[in-house]
Amino acid sequence: MHCGVMVTGYNQGDWDRLLAEEYDRPPAIPDSQHMDNTLYMGELIEPLGFDSIWATEHYGSAYSMQPNPLQYLAYWAGRTKRVDVGTAVIVAPWWNPVRLAHEISMLDILLKGRRLHLGIGRGISPHEYASLGYPMDESHKYFYDVINAIRAADGSERFEFQGDVYDIPPTSIRPQARHKGELTQNIKVAFSTEASAKLAAENGLGQMFVAGDDVNEMIEKVQRFNKIRKDLSLPPDQPTTLLWMYCAETTEEAEEGWVYFQNQGIAAQHHYFDWKIRAMKA
Repeated sequence: MHCGVMVTGYNQGDWDRLLAEEYDRPPAIPDSQHMDNTLYMGELIEPLGFDSIWATEHYGSAYSMQPNPLQYLAYWAGRTKRVDVGTAVIVAPWWNPVRLAHEISMLDILLKGRRLHLGIGRGISPHEYASLGYPMDESHKYFYDVINAIRAADGSERFEFQGDVYDIPPTSIRPQARHKGELTQNIKVAFSTEASAKLAAENGLGQMFVAGDDVNEMIEKVQRFNKIRKDLSLPPDQPTTLLWMYCAETTEEAEEGWVYFQNQGIAAQHHYFDWKIRAMKA
């Protein structure tokens, strides 16, 4: 089993200020202090024996303050010697595919032989789409254009691409990756509907869980997804799963961890739904 850790920064105590729109006063605890604490935790991953460090992508709120997972993982590539790195997820519609392919290639070089696990998603937060200027109602087209374009870039030195959104003239990705031709062979994607699962399978993509799903629900979804793959004459896929886990030696510690999980759920509610109302009003 490969076991990694998502290392991302939050400023959970700032939500009351944000929801009240009291921007004339600063956060009680600066974001930089929270990020310093996050970086400290990241330093523990390798000596504690974990296999990888993971990053996500979010913008514009106190929830998971990590705007560029590849930039963040490049930092860890230089700070570690053994662990792999992974994205959960890069939000494909928010990226130009040529720029994304370049950043993936550079990170592969910085890892010096270690592996980059690519998890890619579409994103569901209206306020992030609005602030970045991408049409959320066209996210499906952007998503598959970006994935297919970076695959084309990975597959040959000189490539071009014509999709629903992007028309890329002949170009190259430099510097060329150490693992050129292998970087996009095992892309994992997060999806929630049967139609999305079928489309993912038809495009040769694997399965990723990023929302803390119930284990039994994940088992059922994996079985359904692999049934679709079997019908397409594809081998079964081993999913990547993100679990919210807290190990405790006492009941008191477990209760403390449960409070953290509750706050995490509240923060997600604010980011994805309460902030959505503000995006729609804007």
